[in-house]
Amino acid sequence: MPKAFLRVMQPVNSDADEQVLIQFLPEISSICSNKIRAGILHLLINSPETMHSTQVEELSFKLGVRQSVCIYHLEKLNEWKLVEVKKNQKYGDKNRRSIWGLDLRYPNWILECYKNIRSFFFTEKELIEITSRNKNLRNSSTLE
Repeated sequence: MPKAFLRVMQPVNSDADEQVLIQFLPEISSICSNKIRAGILHLLINSPETMHSTQVEELSFKLGVRQSVCIYHLEKLNEWKLVEVKKNQKYGDKNRRSIWGLDLRYPNWILECYKNIRSFFFTEKELIEITSRNKNLRNSSTLE
């Protein structure tokens, strides 16, 4: 299994990181066993060039789910301190959470979840399939 790396640009509070890990470790199966949440973490961890952040539209497209479904799972991951809103965009008179990314204040917690995803729930091949839904649909439709 290849090792995952996070591009962290600010100092990490090790005590806070450890506290979050201890707090949420009992829920790690609930977090890691869901294929959409696993796919979101996989996509964000593997995008260091964007500081582990991306638009909701891109996440939902790659996962092959509606944006509302993607946001639901992003909110759950946010509750577990794995992701956070990186950018809000004005949309009419409302603010939209347009860009989400890993909560890099807790890198050890993020890496622990990702290790569990890959060790106990999904293989690398399965993660690639989960995060290439629309790409696979496009490829199969052009073959017909």
